[in-house]
Amino acid sequence: SVGFMQYDISVLRAILRLSRHRRSVDQASLVLRVEGDDADVRGALRRLESEGLVLRTADTTHLTMMGLAVGVALRAQAHNRRASLRVRKAA
Repeated sequence: SVGFMQYDISVLRAILRLSRHRRSVDQASLVLRVEGDDADVRGALRRLESEGLVLRTADTTHLTMMGLAVGVALRAQAHNRRASLRVRKAA
C-alpha cells in the first residue's frame, strides 16, 4: 500500500535524523517524531527490517548500510525537489 510505503519512509527518515544526532532510536522516540501510534511504528519497523534497512534489538533500532544509503538518497532527493521549487518560484 502506498500509505504504508510513505509512512515507512517517514520512519526511516526519523531514524536517520536521530542517528545523525547520536540519539537513541527506540520506539518511543520514533512515535514522538512521526504521526501515528506504537502499532503504526512497530509495523513500519517490521517492514523496514524485512527489507533489510534496519536491525532491531530489544531496546533500539539501527540502520543497516543499505538503510543508511536509502535514507541519505531520500534526503538528497527531498533537498533537490525543494531546490527546484525555489528556482521555479524565483523565475
